[in-house]
Amino acid sequence: MKRVMTALAVACAAMLLTTAVRADQADAVRASLAKITLPDGFRITLYAMVPGARSMAVDPASGAVFVGSRGRMVHVVLDANRDGVADTVRRLADGLHVPNGIAIHDGWLYIAEQDRIVRWKIPADIGAARALSPLATVYRGLPDKGHHGSRYIAFGPDGRLYVGIGSPCNVCTPLGLEGSILRMDPDGGNVQKVATGIRNTVGFAWHPKTGVMYFTDNGADNMGDDSPPDELNKLMVGGFYGFPIYGGGTDRTPQMRNRAVPANAIPPVVAFHAHTASLGVAFYTGTMFPAAYRNDAFVAQHGSWNRSVPIGYRIMHVRFDAAGDAVGKQVFASGFLRPDGEVTGRPVDIKQLADGSLLVSDDYVGAIYRITYAK
Repeated sequence: MKRVMTALAVACAAMLLTTAVRADQADAVRASLAKITLPDGFRITLYAMVPGARSMAVDPASGAVFVGSRGRMVHVVLDANRDGVADTVRRLADGLHVPNGIAIHDGWLYIAEQDRIVRWKIPADIGAARALSPLATVYRGLPDKGHHGSRYIAFGPDGRLYVGIGSPCNVCTPLGLEGSILRMDPDGGNVQKVATGIRNTVGFAWHPKTGVMYFTDNGADNMGDDSPPDELNKLMVGGFYGFPIYGGGTDRTPQMRNRAVPANAIPPVVAFHAHTASLGVAFYTGTMFPAAYRNDAFVAQHGSWNRSVPIGYRIMHVRFDAAGDAVGKQVFASGFLRPDGEVTGRPVDIKQLADGSLLVSDDYVGAIYRITYAK
């Protein structure tokens, strides 16, 4: 009955409300973006105001951007005239259960709720007012726990759906599917665990040349200002990534101090500063940015809450060499955390548009930004 009522709520919300944004709200966001620091030649602008904007997926057929949230909503964002600013933001649903994860495959929109994965056939006329209905359940039985319950999903080069499942705690022993990455066929069959020992991954992507998956993982809280590190990991199928023995990197958690050190724990390929809350990751494959950025990764850092001096609230650039190995990191976009401590934005996810520009979602102000480059 609960699912029936949810489906009805989704259908009712399907009158497809166009999101109304006051001009002063958008103007305030534009003013804050003017203070963002980027490398020479880069520019960040407001693409759309989208309430609770989290994970994104770009439809290759239409260019529409689908946007999940940690609440109940899924939106579709359209830039019909391709001028780099969205013309329409429409709410497709307002009755889902933490629809954070968004992915597109073979004309279907996949949505990862806290406890299940559903899909919806994307219509050819996506610009028309319509409902996110009917929804077909692909997989049911994800752990229905709120702590670290925001699922991230993406399709890999193998055509299979990958699902991140966080551990429902700060430090604890994960049970069942908790603390893992799953992969499955598009219809929800042939489910496999491909990684365990994960605290909370909310972002992953595949290197364009090697086809290897890299995923972020958030370190434990309450271990000090500078411990443990957040991580960027290289997927080794069947690998164990250290949690909960390690809170991040090789920093031991005090709760598990009496547990044996795991000999098989895979260390991160990049250690970010503690508490930066590293989330979405995207590899750059476009031609708009300088060639030096091609096949490098960008990582959204949502920002700290468990630190005496805040950190994060920025976008990192992770450099990869010709062999596809991570060789360095540096800040790419900063200024969402002002010197006086004011927070003006919290980046969540990063996706590339067909023209080579990058979109960045921000759930703090409810917006999507566009990063471009011009000589």
